[in-house]
Amino acid sequence: MDADYASANSNEPSAELERVFRELVAATGLRLSGRNRRFLSFVVEEALAGRGERVKAYTIGVDVFGRGPDFDPDKDPIVRIEATRIRSALAAYYAGPGAHDPVQLVLRPGSYIPVCEAARPPRTPSGDPSGCRLPAADAQDVPTGRAQVAVVVTHRSDRRDRCGVARGEMYLQAIVKAVSGRGFRVFVTPPPERRAAAPILKDLLSLPAALYALDVAVHEIAEGYRYSWSLGDLRSGEVKASDAVDGVEDLVPAGARIDALADTVARGVADALA
Repeated sequence: MDADYASANSNEPSAELERVFRELVAATGLRLSGRNRRFLSFVVEEALAGRGERVKAYTIGVDVFGRGPDFDPDKDPIVRIEATRIRSALAAYYAGPGAHDPVQLVLRPGSYIPVCEAARPPRTPSGDPSGCRLPAADAQDVPTGRAQVAVVVTHRSDRRDRCGVARGEMYLQAIVKAVSGRGFRVFVTPPPERRAAAPILKDLLSLPAALYALDVAVHEIAEGYRYSWSLGDLRSGEVKASDAVDGVEDLVPAGARIDALADTVARGVADALA
């Protein structure tokens, strides 16, 4: 679950953040909905004004999405869901049209405060356009080969099941954090039925890295909900690993439970690609 505020992000140079943001929103290759552009504008403006303490789920829900004063981010996941979509759009942009941007705007997992990061330099002369930069584990703990592996995460819950989709977005976000924390490069694509999915996937297939598809879903069953995942080679289609966990759920799933499930998925991915 995203934290409200990270003080380590408060020292970002405002001039650099403003420049990168203005160039980003003017770019034709950035695929963001109108309300997610408002989301991004809000968090950037608050950060530039030195009001980082206001960049939290409650304030975004009220000021950007029009929720009432009784808005509870733990019960209404709108902010987490839209933040995941923004991170996905940024990842796709920096993997494609913005691959050569020297500085990238990032919403790090665990915070809604936008930061600027220098683009990761290519490891070989052929280049390696990086997408959304996500924090990895300490270099001494990460096998060097994992940096050459890209994991493309897609949310495949039934869109007609609103509760399943909400749980699935939380599950996906936790998985992104857990898998990237093990040193893999991670991208998030829209569901296949979305028109934006095809061009994003085409851009990702042009990457020189080993490319794997991680499909995640949450579906309602008699016992509550099934949390499932499947890892396959994105180019050959070969399935490398898959699993599912069933269980009775409360109305709002506990963040600790989803984090534990996501950590299990990350371990499964690491074992399958070892």
